[in-house]
This record gives sequence, structure tokens and C-alpha cells, in this order.
Amino acid sequence: MRVSLNEIQVICRKAFEGLGFAAGDCDDAAEMIARLQLQGLDGIGALKKALAYLHDEVDRPIDTCYEDAAQLTLDAHGQSVLRCAAQAVELGVGKALRGGSALIRIRHCHNRILLLGYLSRCAAESLNFCVYWRDARQELVATFSAGQTCPILRVYDLPQPAQSDEQSINVLISRHFMLLPRLSAEDAVPTVHTQPAGELMVDDEVWAQLKKLGERVLVESTEESRRRGTGESSDGQ
Repeated sequence: MRVSLNEIQVICRKAFEGLGFAAGDCDDAAEMIARLQLQGLDGIGALKKALAYLHDEVDRPIDTCYEDAAQLTLDAHGQSVLRCAAQAVELGVGKALRGGSALIRIRHCHNRILLLGYLSRCAAESLNFCVYWRDARQELVATFSAGQTCPILRVYDLPQPAQSDEQSINVLISRHFMLLPRLSAEDAVPTVHTQPAGELMVDDEVWAQLKKLGERVLVESTEESRRRGTGESSDGQ
């Protein structure tokens, strides 16, 4: 089905609220999905893979493993980047704006491609980004030049399956230098095509799932109203 960018943001925000995300996290996560969908990278499809796990991740911690003026390493303990990307990127952007460059690493996280949705708004900060991660068989590298809201994404097949992958993602940020991977003559440079904001295709099944999650908020609000209507009140009268 076809939906607008605004519809994706509204439905996703309600769904994340139904999953127990904090108010600010709902907005950040919904924007990540919407922007990735706008970039033609199927944010809704990536979210579909995470829905079964997101509710159980609510109480997991996010730990700082290392931090200095130019580096930050976080351990997400298996959470989706939807829960930790905004915090990590904002800290990294602050470091790069102050010192010229920064390196951010998020360990033990999943749905890593969703981070590209959040970075598209940060590229307007006159910063360049290079993001890279790998799974068992591929390495993915995405770059944003300053002012560019759509990434260039390259996917490389690994000659041998990775022996140990801790599900991490790395973000290089620079004020002064464009960050591009080293290319060989055989490298093709695939482009990501931005979709018209009013004509975004989404999977019908996952769209219905998201709406159902959003209905949890309405049900809870209705039940709360009923309790108050039968004599409960905030001042105890």
C-alpha cells in the first residue's frame, strides 16, 4: 500500500509508545523509520524484523564502555539501534563539532541499517559521516557528505564468512574531510534513490501490526478514563 511520510511517522510513533518507549525515544525512532523509508531502504521492512523483540528490550541497560574527547563506545546489550542510536549520535556530533572529528561505536546491537535514517538529519550540521558494519557474509559502508540527506550505500561480499561478529556498528564523523571508503576500479557505486514523500510503499501486514500496537495506547487511556470516572482522582477525593 502507498502512504505518506507523515502517516509513517504518526503510526510508528504510536506503535513505539505502545511498546513502552519513552516519549522522546518514540519521536526519534519514528523519524528513523520514516527517513529510511524515504531513502528507499525499506525502513518498515527493517522494523518488521525487530517487532518481536522490542517489547522485551525495554528494561535493558545501555552502558558506556569508553569515552574521551573524540571517541565513544557503547554496549547496547542486544538492543535495536532504535533504542540507542539517538543518544550515541548526538554525543558523537557534539564531539565532532568541538574537536573536528569523532568515532562512535555501538556494540551488541541489531537493526543496524536503521541508524542511516537518523543520520540523514544530522548531515545538515555541516558534518560528514561514514558508517560501516558487517554481518556473517557482507560488509556494508554508507557515507553522507555534509548537507546530503540520502546516503551512498555500498555492500561488499566477504571472501570468507566472518568468524566472530559482535553485531557492532561504527560511525566516523568529520567537520573538515569527506569520509569515503577506498575504492578499486571494479567497485560499482550503488545509489540510494529518494522516494516521493506522498508515494511510499509499505508492507500491508506490518502496517496492520503497527496500527495494532498503537491501539494499546488508546486502550490504556480509555481504561484510565473509566477508573477516574468511577471515583478515582489524582487528588484522592
